[in-house]
Amino acid sequence: MSEQCARTRVACVEYCQCTPRGHVLKCVRQLLATVTVLAVLLGLAPAAVAKPAPLSRADEYHRLIDPLITVQDYGTRYFEDGAADASVVYPESTEPPYGYREPASAVVDLIRLGRRGLPILVDCLSDARLTKMRFDGNTITQAMDVPVGYLCLDILMSEVRGRPIWEPACDGDGLGVCINDGFYFRPDDYWECRSQQCQPRPWVIVVQQKWRSAYLAHRLRVHNPYDDFPVDEYKPLRTQKK
Repeated sequence: MSEQCARTRVACVEYCQCTPRGHVLKCVRQLLATVTVLAVLLGLAPAAVAKPAPLSRADEYHRLIDPLITVQDYGTRYFEDGAADASVVYPESTEPPYGYREPASAVVDLIRLGRRGLPILVDCLSDARLTKMRFDGNTITQAMDVPVGYLCLDILMSEVRGRPIWEPACDGDGLGVCINDGFYFRPDDYWECRSQQCQPRPWVIVVQQKWRSAYLAHRLRVHNPYDDFPVDEYKPLRTQKK
């Protein structure tokens, strides 16, 4: 990591993750975006920007999200250069025997809801309860169990295509590399993690608000992510033609 990147990371109070390439501009944008959230938390902003009401019903939310927390093995793990490869939607083993594995039924249940599952997944983004899904960490961040909010982001990114979420004609790789600004947070964007729960950093709340606005504006286009994924293991999960 460059010295400049290290200094910038300190200046951003660790709300961003600097890489050896030094994503300084993105770091500054994230810092500025957190100011509004911090103002709300400290009571310095108008009540009009207080935390909005949930999009989903509490009973339905817990019926569909709580099972993600009880899954013991997701069949894969998140890693620094694996945004396109590491997903609970398409679990691919990182150890022998290699290959794609069946996704957890809790993940499939959410995907089968299609657009009806969007409000639940958007509400879930700030849920910092810990799951058994692992993130390998990097030179800055230690390996950790990932909060369920990031798994919900993973599912959203898999089933929502096109603008405003995805950058068109992007062929890069790495965590969040092809996601437009404001719609992505990292699996380690949390702090004060205890045995069962972490605290989300303010940037997580900023991202959730961005997804919420896009949903309410009917800008999210949903499709079955298994329909265009040419792997035989997922054939039973594809949309059945009538």
